[in-house]
Amino acid sequence: MITRLNLDGEGKPSDVPEGEAVPRADATSLYSSIAGQIVVGRYLLHVGGSCGGVVEETSSGVSTHTRPRPTPILLPPGSTRGLLDREKELTAALSAVDAGLSIEVSGESGVGKTAFLHQLAHHSGAAAFVDGVAYIGARHQSSTDILQLVFEAFYESDQVCKPTIADIRRGLEEIQALILIDDVQLPQHEMELVLDVAPRSALALATRKRCLFGELRSVVLEGLPSREAVTLLERELGRSITVAERSPASNLCTSLGGHPLRIRQAASVIRDYGISIDVLARDIAQENLIGELMASTDEKHRRALLALAATTGVPIPAQHISALGEVTDIDSALTVFARHGLVVRGQSRYRLVDGVQDQLRRVEDLKPWINRSITYFTAWAERYRRSPNTLLEESEALLRAQQDAVDAQRWGEALRLGRLLAPALVLAARWGAWAIALDCCLAAAKAMKDRAAEAWTLHEMGTRALCLGETGTARALLSQALKLRETMEDGDALAASRRNLSYVLAPIAVISRPPEPEPERFADVVDLDALPLRDHRPPPVLVRSTPSVRSVLLMTVAFAILASLAYWADPSELFQAIQDGPNAPPLLQSGLATATTDVETTPQLPRPTSRQPRVLRFTAFPDVIARGESLGLCYDVANGTRLRIDPDVGEVGGGRNDCVRAAPAETTTYVLTAQGEDGQSVRQTVLVRVGLGGGAPRTSVPDRASILIFTPRPGSIATGAPTALCYAVNGAAHARIEPGIGEVTPTNTLTCLRVAPSRTTTYELVAYGRDGYKAKQQLVIFVR
Repeated sequence: MITRLNLDGEGKPSDVPEGEAVPRADATSLYSSIAGQIVVGRYLLHVGGSCGGVVEETSSGVSTHTRPRPTPILLPPGSTRGLLDREKELTAALSAVDAGLSIEVSGESGVGKTAFLHQLAHHSGAAAFVDGVAYIGARHQSSTDILQLVFEAFYESDQVCKPTIADIRRGLEEIQALILIDDVQLPQHEMELVLDVAPRSALALATRKRCLFGELRSVVLEGLPSREAVTLLERELGRSITVAERSPASNLCTSLGGHPLRIRQAASVIRDYGISIDVLARDIAQENLIGELMASTDEKHRRALLALAATTGVPIPAQHISALGEVTDIDSALTVFARHGLVVRGQSRYRLVDGVQDQLRRVEDLKPWINRSITYFTAWAERYRRSPNTLLEESEALLRAQQDAVDAQRWGEALRLGRLLAPALVLAARWGAWAIALDCCLAAAKAMKDRAAEAWTLHEMGTRALCLGETGTARALLSQALKLRETMEDGDALAASRRNLSYVLAPIAVISRPPEPEPERFADVVDLDALPLRDHRPPPVLVRSTPSVRSVLLMTVAFAILASLAYWADPSELFQAIQDGPNAPPLLQSGLATATTDVETTPQLPRPTSRQPRVLRFTAFPDVIARGESLGLCYDVANGTRLRIDPDVGEVGGGRNDCVRAAPAETTTYVLTAQGEDGQSVRQTVLVRVGLGGGAPRTSVPDRASILIFTPRPGSIATGAPTALCYAVNGAAHARIEPGIGEVTPTNTLTCLRVAPSRTTTYELVAYGRDGYKAKQQLVIFVR
């Protein structure tokens, strides 16, 4: 039985009236079919949850997992039939290569840029590069993905890795290679970024128009001279040109501007349609060549051409052309197109040459075919949603279909294509393409007024920025995602955004006399740097002053005496005398009493006598599982001699970046206890939810307490100055901080409390929800 798809795009989601629910597939089925993890800089990104990617900080970066490939690298393109009249350009390119300069090879489509790069790669001069030759096709690729492809040409990894720009620069800094990048279509500043990434290599970039200037050699490819053009025409005809034909052949090639592709197309008309050279030279203009070749195309072949036109220049394999055009014997049609110079074939993929789509648009309505392409590729992606490699192979066509869906306002397909394709792009380190897919998803989600989809997209965009080190962008995007998710009853999604956002919370300075701004609610801010700060502190000790000339003189005398005493007095006793106030010598006391304005005194804190254990990280991946599944409990502890995880796990070893497995039967709070050399211990907890995917009722967000932030400011080490404990909670009925503080205001406005511990202290914040749930978090302030 054959199931025929509705390829004409009827009943698309954009037809749903405003205000009605737009039907969409379950997010889990769309996203979690592909799961995995990828190392990015100092982060480990976990992919595969419906809530979006979850970030974990790791001590090992990309450099730990990558290693250079054996050199010399030999990734040249396939050889090309001998070039005609390119000796001058080739000589200029080779002299630039010898001088260590990069090259921009420019010229219009079909003039022979790819063939020129092929010739350059196989020239004997390329052997001078000790690290080899690499050829990269860059058509429709972003600068981010081009740099990734260059890096992968020289490095391999035992784990999926995405190097940052800094990692790529370090890795390619000493590489000495000839790097050929074909069909680059980038803005000038991005092209300059690509050129600068490997300073000791020679790069040759093929572009359609010259756009680079400076310390590089420009090679412009133009049409062939008359004699070489006639030679090419003779080669394409497959026979010798007679003496009588030579003059008309020269005139024909001149009228075509010596353009190699147009000469091939003219040879097809002469060879296959029986038109003589002199007639073609007299009657044909170069803009009519494609129309002449398509004039006698039958219906089957025309449908194949329209199917190719629907993908707008993206190369696709024959099976897609066959399915879109509903043409069974597609191979014979593609063979004819290639012989006529209407399609280009490369790596078993086909695309229309420039000009063919424009010719089709003049005589056909391409919109129905583009709609067919959107429907077809959306259904195809659904079918292969569990095959990341298959999706990656067709990612260029899928991205084209997604952009077409946005242009056609078919928002449902645009969103579904993006969510299906995103995990494959993430795990393949194609993060430039991932950014393009997310931009389309955001446009679709906003148009559909789908808050959950918009929050997911913002979360993914912020997570991408976080991993790439774009802190400001990450903070803004993740804050927007968090704000949206706080309005929905999805605690798991809220926790994912809050977790990733915690990595980019900026330090908040504790000021002595803070202003009194109008309090803002946490759910309404976009950037957490803007959180208001409430500073609770004991009132300062004030001593009245009566400024006068006499007081100034007395102060001068007092400090003169102190200076003389400093030669023989114990400095610590001298400082203590200043601090003791009323117990100080009378002269010093009277001087301070008359000359000092408002002074806030701070007690001295003793230094610790032992190394305290610290829990740097305690996390669960994943933190929501189905019954019967297992998870990983990962921890990182400093100065811990004995570690224990309860319940069910018991004593664990190591302490630095280790993980153990657990399989809870029900929702469980795991407690990590770390004991130090002196017997003191600290604890940290993590909650694992079990079976939330079933029918069990879930607690609504407003009733569930959560800790937004609990951190010391400034830092976590007290050196004699007062320290603040800053916190913000959400959905809490009441909250406590122990030891020594007690009940605190359960507010989601960032609030800071002054503390002065006399020794290293572990503080714990507990927020109690209306449902009885307790959220806990600990921090340690070290006193030295």
